[in-house]
Amino acid sequence: MTDMVQILIESASTSFCLLSKSLPPMILGLILAELIVVYNAAERISFLAKPITRFSHLSDAAGASFMMAFFSAASANSMLAGYYNDRIIEKRELFVASLVNSFPATTMHWRALLPVLLPLLGFTGLVYFGLLMLVGLLKTALVMAAGRLLLPARPGVRTAEIAFEFEDLGDGIGRGNGRGKGSANEDRPPFWKALKISARAARPKVVRVVKMTTLIMLLVSVLIQVGGFDLLTQKLSGIGGLLPLPAAGISIIAAQFAGYVAAYTVAGGLLAAGELSGKEVVVTLMIGNVITSVGWAIRWLIPSHAGIFGPRIGTELVIFSTGLRDLMMLIVASGVMLLW
Repeated sequence: MTDMVQILIESASTSFCLLSKSLPPMILGLILAELIVVYNAAERISFLAKPITRFSHLSDAAGASFMMAFFSAASANSMLAGYYNDRIIEKRELFVASLVNSFPATTMHWRALLPVLLPLLGFTGLVYFGLLMLVGLLKTALVMAAGRLLLPARPGVRTAEIAFEFEDLGDGIGRGNGRGKGSANEDRPPFWKALKISARAARPKVVRVVKMTTLIMLLVSVLIQVGGFDLLTQKLSGIGGLLPLPAAGISIIAAQFAGYVAAYTVAGGLLAAGELSGKEVVVTLMIGNVITSVGWAIRWLIPSHAGIFGPRIGTELVIFSTGLRDLMMLIVASGVMLLW
């Protein structure tokens, strides 16, 4: 009983730390999505994403979330979830937009990766980072092509043309369900009043996201404490011996299960000692990225996506996104082995 209480206490502590970092951007994204609706501002925010949204047959609402993804992936996904729940976008567009949004999130990894990669791996680290960007670009290009095939064309469609009625709040301002008599030229409420309207409209979604994310994160934390992910790591680590990699490279893959800093540190040591060439380090890191992606998806991505989109859609999105990224990673890694 004492052990169980200790596990629950440590799990609750871990969950609190994770939720304190993940929930604020999710909540911000939900409120921001409602604020964009109140101001009919999606078109103005998304103009930089026009080439992508037009080619992919995505709406301006999806374009707004794409721009937000450069700042916060969680906020961008929360925006998409809000638009989907409000029936501004349909499920196919939700999937295409969410997968396209993964590229801005990938490009923002430089803030965490480059300060570690360059000191430890030098030019080899820069090459590896460039290949990660290439993987993200290829994945996004493929999803954009899929969107062009799967989604209907939107000639001249403007989010600002979608009428919104505001729900009566006692001051003459209302918000409806996205089908009303309003227009983009109507008098817009002052910012603080609009923020109040947006927060009130987002409240049911925020409550649902907080409940779902907290429950799933607590479950994952319990699995971490009882060693569930350690067992998964051991099972997946055995795959390393089946790969066409130098023996020293297996230690890099084992370190990747502990985190990218550990992996880059081990790789830097092996590279400096001459145990591995730059090519072998890059290929090993890319293949290790694929192997460890399963544990990463189960431990982090599925809980966060399930909290935002719901368990079914969130899990489907993670499977599609991770699977497509791993496929592109293997293709690029194969190209490196053949051409370098």
